[in-house]
Amino acid sequence: MKENKQALYFNMILGTIGNILIALVTMRYLVKEYDVIGYAITLFGFVLTTSYISYLEKKAGISKKFTWIRTIIATLSLLISALYFFYY
Repeated sequence: MKENKQALYFNMILGTIGNILIALVTMRYLVKEYDVIGYAITLFGFVLTTSYISYLEKKAGISKKFTWIRTIIATLSLLISALYFFYY
């Protein structure tokens, strides 16, 4: 049973990294194109995807503490990278 939980956590971490990478690439593209509407759509899509992943994690039985840690890390990394793209 412990191996099943470890595999679940590992896949959850990979999914979070993938979600962040997709958001970063999209923001980088939008910065180069200067598309203001695209920023809002990307942010809204990221929020919807993150909420769906949280729903799936709740169904899979992941603890709320681990889910909140993942959500906070993903949001902070997205905000830090967004500030980097906007200022540089």
